[in-house]
Amino acid sequence: MRSAQHDSAERGLTLIELVAAMAIFALVAVMGLQALTGTLRMRDRLDGMATELGDLGVGLALLRNDLSALLPLLFHPPGGGVRSALALSADGRTLSFSTGGQAGLPPEDGLGLHRVEWRLDPARQQLLRRSWPVPNPASGAAASPEVVRLSGVTGLSVRSYWPVVGWRPGTESGQPRVVPELGPGDRDGPLAQVASSYSDTLPEAVEVTLEIAGRGPVRLLETLR
Repeated sequence: MRSAQHDSAERGLTLIELVAAMAIFALVAVMGLQALTGTLRMRDRLDGMATELGDLGVGLALLRNDLSALLPLLFHPPGGGVRSALALSADGRTLSFSTGGQAGLPPEDGLGLHRVEWRLDPARQQLLRRSWPVPNPASGAAASPEVVRLSGVTGLSVRSYWPVVGWRPGTESGQPRVVPELGPGDRDGPLAQVASSYSDTLPEAVEVTLEIAGRGPVRLLETLR
C-alpha cells in the first residue's frame, strides 16, 4: 500500500487531470470576469442615470423658480415694440416672461427685474435659457448668452388658466385686455408710468409640459395668483 501511494505521488498529474483542472480554472475565471463586468456596467449605468436625473432636476427647478417669480411687467425688446409679460412665440418653441425678486445667474447681477427666455432647439433636443437684466434693454448685447439647461427635450407646450374661460392653449386668454384706470392728477405722475409698464393680463396659472426622450411628458404647474 505504501509503495502504491509513493508511486502515485511521484507520478504527479496525468494530462487529462491537468486539462480538467485548467478547464475548471478557466470556467471560474470567466464567471468571475462576467460578474465583474456586469458590476462595472451596472455602476456606469447608475452613475449615468444619477447624472441625468440630477441635470433634469436642476433644469426643472430653475424653470419652476423662474415661473414662480413671474411679474405682470411688459417687455420692450432691443428691436422695438412691446411684448406681453408672459408670451409664447408663434412657432411655440420660445416661452418668455418677466420676473422679479430672484437672484440672477452668472453673468447676471443682483436682485431685480429680468426678462427670462426659454427656447427649445428641436434639432439638438435642448432647452436653452437666457435673460435680460432689465425689462427695457438698450441693445441686444444686454442679454446673457444662451445656456443649455435641459437635454433630451423633444417637445414644449404651454397652456394657461384664465377666469371664466378656463384653460386655454398658449399664453393668451382670447379676451379683451383691461387697462387699469388712473385717478385724477396721476396722468403725469409715477402712477401713470407704472400703469404704462404693467399689465394685468396674467393668467391665474400656467402649465408647461416638456417631452423628455425616454421619459415621456413632464408637467410643471405654477399658480400665479
